[in-house]
Amino acid sequence: MSSMKIRNQDNWVKNKKLILKHNQKIKTYESTIAFYNFLKSNRVLSKKTMHVVDVGTGLGSHLGYFSEKNSQVKFTGIDYSSRLIKEAKKINKKDNINFFKVNILKKNTNKFIANCDGITCIQTFCCFKNAKDPIKFMSNLKPKWIAINSLFYNGPLDIQIHIKDYEDLPSGEGSDGDFNIFSLKEISKVFKKYGYRLDKATQFYPKVKLPKIKNGRRGSYTMRTELNKNTTFSGPVHLPWHFILAKKIRD
Repeated sequence: MSSMKIRNQDNWVKNKKLILKHNQKIKTYESTIAFYNFLKSNRVLSKKTMHVVDVGTGLGSHLGYFSEKNSQVKFTGIDYSSRLIKEAKKINKKDNINFFKVNILKKNTNKFIANCDGITCIQTFCCFKNAKDPIKFMSNLKPKWIAINSLFYNGPLDIQIHIKDYEDLPSGEGSDGDFNIFSLKEISKVFKKYGYRLDKATQFYPKVKLPKIKNGRRGSYTMRTELNKNTTFSGPVHLPWHFILAKKIRD
């Protein structure tokens, strides 16, 4: 049996239709608006906020919405992918948005993102194999707060999910990635180790029903369950999206 070549996870950027799909300048996602309201209601994104760093920004589409609402704030998106950063700069040309290529699994050498007011990490945290590495990187930037939109479970379990998309296998090339769910209890311990307190955790359910993706393809859809009338799934997997907020512990 021949080995399968694994395709880089940013190859989809070559597809203009997918870029258009993820470009929130056309229509802002409900989850983006809800996460923004989460930040505002917890008073971490305010008139006093000067600089917010977005970790794993991808195309940075959500920063366009954030920047419109907070023109006084400087937003900086960082990502390991040169392709994504290049496209992000094309899509977001506002004066208060910057983008840099930064690999958060390595020591930070970018002084511009250090000592920021706050950090956001939107639908990226679940891609890491453990919670320690990204939290260590974010806490080393010494922000006042860290807000994450990702998959979490209110129990003593981490769930490791590895997705392989078999429709994305042309010419023997594959596409796979992690979609991990982390225990809120353990996350709280990791934050405490690096000088932060888990202050808030709110589960997110869409208000609007999302239709099921045809032919079982990957993509979010909702079903009525005992949990909520709009419980989110992708393929066969339940996606327990949460908004969490950690604040720096004062010395």
